[in-house]
Amino acid sequence: MKKIIDLIRRLSIKQRLIAFALFPSILMLICFMFYYMFSQSVIFQKNEQASIQLVNMASENLSMNALRLAEDVDNMSTSDFFVDLKKDPENSDAVAQLEKLQVSMKSRLVRFYDEHGALIKAYGVEEANHPILMDFQEKWYYDKKERAFMYLSPIHPSNHIMGYLCVYFPSDVFAPSFVQARSDTAALFILDEDDRVMFGQGDFVDDTQLEIVDGEATIGTKKYYVNEQNIRGLSWKIANVVRQDYVYEEINNFRNLILLYCVIAMILLLIFSTITYHSMHDPIDHILKSMHEFREDNLEAIRIEDGGRDEMHTLSETFNELLLRIDELLTTIQREQEQQRETQIQLLQAQINPHFLFNTLNTLKYLAILNEDKPVSEGINALAKLLRNTIVDSNEMVTVQEEIENVKNYIIIQKLRYGDLFETVYNIDDDVKYQKILKFLLQPIVENSILHAFEEDREHQILTIRAKIWKHCLRIEIGDNGKGFQVLKAEASNKKLSSIGMKNIQERIQLMYGDAYSMKVESVMNVGTITTLILPLQS
Repeated sequence: MKKIIDLIRRLSIKQRLIAFALFPSILMLICFMFYYMFSQSVIFQKNEQASIQLVNMASENLSMNALRLAEDVDNMSTSDFFVDLKKDPENSDAVAQLEKLQVSMKSRLVRFYDEHGALIKAYGVEEANHPILMDFQEKWYYDKKERAFMYLSPIHPSNHIMGYLCVYFPSDVFAPSFVQARSDTAALFILDEDDRVMFGQGDFVDDTQLEIVDGEATIGTKKYYVNEQNIRGLSWKIANVVRQDYVYEEINNFRNLILLYCVIAMILLLIFSTITYHSMHDPIDHILKSMHEFREDNLEAIRIEDGGRDEMHTLSETFNELLLRIDELLTTIQREQEQQRETQIQLLQAQINPHFLFNTLNTLKYLAILNEDKPVSEGINALAKLLRNTIVDSNEMVTVQEEIENVKNYIIIQKLRYGDLFETVYNIDDDVKYQKILKFLLQPIVENSILHAFEEDREHQILTIRAKIWKHCLRIEIGDNGKGFQVLKAEASNKKLSSIGMKNIQERIQLMYGDAYSMKVESVMNVGTITTLILPLQS
């Protein structure tokens, strides 16, 4: 996922939004293609099912109508007047019965033949043709010339056949649905056994041969879909013929409609993407231009005015706050630089004071030597070294040996006040002399022992300073055999060690080395006090 995001991040926002607009458009086109193919199949199936239903209904209607007409003719062929008509073709009563038969059946022509096929009497639209009954194999026959359906029924008023009754039915009687329904795109046809057109709704020429292959037929320059079915009770078939261009016209209309919807959707998506692009790109572009034009003297001019409420507005406000902060920092830096220049001037002036102080101390030392006052000269010399290490040397870290020298100079100065009140014993291992520690870390502890541990009326008071390596750490102990104090509570200990120097040691160790290193004070009344420092080894 991260690799994909990094790859996308190589594109600009404009390119990403274009891809965002094209991707659903491509998906839309793909979906349109599949939907079009699916709809095309659905439309084909719908037309085929409709055609099959139409053929089934038409076939059933024709079968039922043919059966009804055949029953009427068969019932009429049992009438007795045919006996009289055969004896006298001009018998008025028999002719009237024949006329009544023709009218009741809505037939076009009624013919009466004898048992040998010779015409006895005809009533209706008479023609010169077919005076002799043809040798028909079926009862129903279609006369292509007369465009009429003929039904042949044997006449047998008694148990023997005395002749034949031939009734011609016009198409509106035999197949009324064929006459009433007309369409330019589809038509029903009655086909014979050889798939030749006998009669139908369309403009096909009778006796046209339909070469049906896989449900399709080509007639002239046009192609048709054909669904056919045998008519029950007849030797003919009924076929529904649908022009292919009509089916494709419906499919094309549907395709054009879907394509129109897709184009409208793509245009709306493009408009929306363009608006979205400008809503994102313009604020970012303003921020980038402001960053490119950034200078110390035009911070106010490059501020961004954004009235939105989105993340870009927040980014613009953050950028403006950053400019304000930069302006404040520049003002602060200028003020600090001015203060720094003033401090440098003051430091240059203050350098004169230590120089004057050291010269004065050296003068006092030589006066004490001239007056043979050795303690005073040693004290002044120790004070000069101590001040030089304090004021002149700016290093924060010193070696253990240098820190012991500072302690020795401090003790020399204190000896001027306390005399021989105490003695100092140094026990410093050689392997720790050059380990680095914080400057003036031991002096406050020594000062605390001198001020609070020793008494003027006691003898053999000793201050001991030890330093060694212990458990991969530097261990420094400053002990005395003074009066000590009771450590009842932590608060009492803090109160006893309330001097600034002792607190300073604790805080400096915590800040410099962390919680793993510390200072520990142990004291027993009338026995003494030991202050232990555990520090890291730093050479």
